[in-house]
This record gives sequence, C-alpha cells and structure tokens, in this order.
Amino acid sequence: MKDSSSKWKDFLLKSSVPLEYEVKRLLDNYGCLSTFEYTYLRKDENQILNEFSYDIDASFIKGAHFFELMIECKYRDPSTNWIFTPENYEGFQEVKPYSFINPVDAFTDFHKFRDLDYEPLAPLCGKGIEITSDGQNPKTISQAIYQLSYAMAEKVVIGMEHQYEKLLGNIDMVFYPTPIIVTTANLFRLKENVTIEDIKKSKSIDEISTKEDCLILNNNIGKSLEDFNLKIFDDFISKYGRENLNKKLKSFNKDIEFVCSVFAKNYCPSAIAIIHFSELNTGFEKLFNFFEEVIKPSERILKKLEEKNNKLKEMSEKFEALKQNKNKA
Repeated sequence: MKDSSSKWKDFLLKSSVPLEYEVKRLLDNYGCLSTFEYTYLRKDENQILNEFSYDIDASFIKGAHFFELMIECKYRDPSTNWIFTPENYEGFQEVKPYSFINPVDAFTDFHKFRDLDYEPLAPLCGKGIEITSDGQNPKTISQAIYQLSYAMAEKVVIGMEHQYEKLLGNIDMVFYPTPIIVTTANLFRLKENVTIEDIKKSKSIDEISTKEDCLILNNNIGKSLEDFNLKIFDDFISKYGRENLNKKLKSFNKDIEFVCSVFAKNYCPSAIAIIHFSELNTGFEKLFNFFEEVIKPSERILKKLEEKNNKLKEMSEKFEALKQNKNKA
C-alpha cells in the first residue's frame, strides 16, 4: 500500500505541471521562445462565452519560417496506453505528411511554403482511446484535440495579419501553427486490417499494434468547429475589408472569402502531432528534424522534385506531339 504521505507526488504529477515545465525546458534547448498558457475565447456547451487555453505556446523561428508550437500536455501513469486506428496519407481526405504544420503564406510576396515529397514525421492515425488499469477514458484525447483545434483559426488569422500589415518589417515570413499533444502515455497504432477476433485472440497489445514515439492524428473537422472557424475568419475580413485583402492576396484563389472558407473546413487543423514524452524524447528530435527539412530541403527531396518535374515535362511534350499529329491528319 502506498504511503499516504507520498500522495502529494501523484497529485503533483497528475496536474501535468511538471510535464509542462520539462517540455518548456526541452523547447528552450532547441532554441524556441516559449511561454506557459495561451488563452482564447469561445462558447462552451451552454453557449456561454468562456476562456479556454492550451498549456505551452512556443515559437521556433529560422529565416523566413515561423513555426508556432501549440502544445497541450497530458501526464499519465506509465501503464496508461493510447491506442489509435490506422490511416494512410493521401487518402480520402488527402492528408499529407506536412499537414500537421498548417502552412500560412496567403499574403507573402516572395517566400512560399514548398509542397515537396517530405518523409512523414510519423504514421498517420485516426480515432483513439485511452486505456488505463481501471478501464477506458473516452474523453482525455478528445479534450486535448478540442483545446488545440478551437485555437487554430485565431493563430492562422494572426499570421495573415502579420503578413498583410508587414508587422515584421520587410521580413516575408511564412507561419506554421503546429498543434501538438505531448503525453507520457504509451502510444500504440493498431496494425492494418486488424479484426475484433485478432484482438480477442491476442495475448498482449504488441500483437495487434505497433508502439510509436509519435503519431500524426487525422483531425476530422466537424460542423461546430467549421462554424467557429468561419466566425473568426469573417471578423478578420470585416476588419480589413474584402477588397483590400484581395488586392494583396497571393494564395490558391483570388478571393479571400473562398480561401478562408477552405481553411475553415479543411485546414484548421487538418492534422495534429502526438508525441510521447520520455527520457530519450526521440519524438521531439524527429519533429525538429522535420522543421529543418522544411527550412532547407535535402538533396534527396530536391532530386525527387526534379524527377517529378521531368516526368510532367515529358508527358506534356508527348501530349503536345499527339495533338500536332492529330491536327496534321
């Protein structure tokens, strides 16, 4: 039986405050500028306006790249497991390996995010559940997702405001609001095509899943979040004026209302990183290596881009040749 005099340790650890402190120190070592607690306003389930927050707001700035780490920390007993269903990149929802960093470059003049063939930070997953020695907890993961998801649109708007108003002077900055859940729970991803019978016959969780140091969660944006996002973007458009914004807009469409509607429905946020916190913290190492790859793509990625462009050029030339032959006939 545990000594009652040591219960304070459990209470302190379960508060997640020590975890937040360690994560912040780790981020500082990577050169981030970090603060505790980022707050924002939204209506609760009773439609009452309340203040919500996530635990750590950190910035990793390098050249024209401004990565905004939005971190929610969840301390769990070492025996706690988070188990997720498997999903694949480029599927029905077209989640890409870089989707979790949510690039914002709608009003940049020169620097743009490069849509390259990046190696995935981690496997993609879908719905998850927390399993403890006392049973299951269906709310822990979803609550962390909500805390981050409802802060995303505001972060995107802040990035666009900095670009539109040139608040950083002549620096043409691309912003990357990056939602991250950090947990001490063990992360597991079910193996592809695992069945209920497979689970019943298994003797351990390792037989039906793979243990990961980080995962990328496919975040399905529901109607409530989409409407919330649209309200944030509508306020942004009203503040500056649609015509004024369209004059400076340099995005995939020439109309800011359409761009923001796509953001609201598909990209706020489309994916969330989940990192297991440990002594080695290999998940964080992979995260910052991914950032470096975005900042300065490796020769491997640039070579694959060149090969892709050459294939497209070859296909275009063949199509043009067939077109000319058809006209001669």
